[in-house]
Amino acid sequence: MAKFDIIDVTESNVDETGFFCAATKRGTLGYEAKLAWLKDRFREGLRIKMAVGGGNGFIEYIPGEYAWRAVEAPGYMVVHCLWVVGREKGRGCGTALLEECVREARDRKMHGVAAVTAIGETGLCDTGFYLKNGFQLLNTCPPGVDLVTLKFHRRAPDPRFTGGGAAPDAAPGNDVTVFYTHQCPYVYDGLEQLGQMGDERGMRVAARNLASAEEVRREAPSPFGTFVVCRGDNVLTHLVHHSATGKLRRRLQRADPVVQNKLRVIS
Repeated sequence: MAKFDIIDVTESNVDETGFFCAATKRGTLGYEAKLAWLKDRFREGLRIKMAVGGGNGFIEYIPGEYAWRAVEAPGYMVVHCLWVVGREKGRGCGTALLEECVREARDRKMHGVAAVTAIGETGLCDTGFYLKNGFQLLNTCPPGVDLVTLKFHRRAPDPRFTGGGAAPDAAPGNDVTVFYTHQCPYVYDGLEQLGQMGDERGMRVAARNLASAEEVRREAPSPFGTFVVCRGDNVLTHLVHHSATGKLRRRLQRADPVVQNKLRVIS
């Protein structure tokens, strides 16, 4: 197992330390939006831990009452992201970061820890990793999103997915709507890529910002909530990096051209 230190990222040091993602993109719209978002979330109990000095990863988690995932999980700590890169994968870095979250949840006498995960999808926490660390699979919903939990007490209430389906502002027909939050600094990259794809295909792309945890729980078409691409009631993807890949392009093969080829922002 690799040796590394874990540091706390807080409101007082985040300007200096960054928050792991988009480390080379300081000053960009996505980075600054995430930074401002974080400073509001720290006051709600959000935590970021980063592995340094032999590790290369981070975990972001928050009490369920404030989680930006389409789940109801009061009394639980909810993991937003857990990411390990490079040679540190498989060397205990991810487990050590997850243990930090579990330890804090126990210290705070919470019900447990929950996370929205998937199997083998880059950009989402991996379901198998959590199961290997003692979590249980509670539920699965389209398009292949799992809800896992580590309950400290057998009688504690289970977290659950909320809502589901396309939100009222989803574009009809062959238009595409992206539901996004500022929880991820890469969403603007995804929006730009989708706008370009819309131009290429003669397809309008509408962007709907979910500006609060409550809106995510109520309106996000996918439990992940941070970046969800829809056509009507159909979720095409919930991953930013799919916005420029053949996988999404293949899912759009049946789209017919529409009149406007531009990104429309829904306030």
